[in-house]
Amino acid sequence: MCDLTTTPDGEPTSFQSRVEEIKQRYGPDDLVTAFIDAAAPDLSAAIDRTTARLREQVQPM
Repeated sequence: MCDLTTTPDGEPTSFQSRVEEIKQRYGPDDLVTAFIDAAAPDLSAAIDRTTARLREQVQPM
């Protein structure tokens, strides 16, 4: 999750922005671009599930 929600410099970013950055960096014909396109729905769902679980763990003081 962390690799998909931060920039290469470690700044927070959205999943969609990160995917676009990866695709731009590797180009349209690279295997990484093909993978990220195919995996994006599953990766996005995993981020949503992880975010929800983390929110459940936060207890108000």
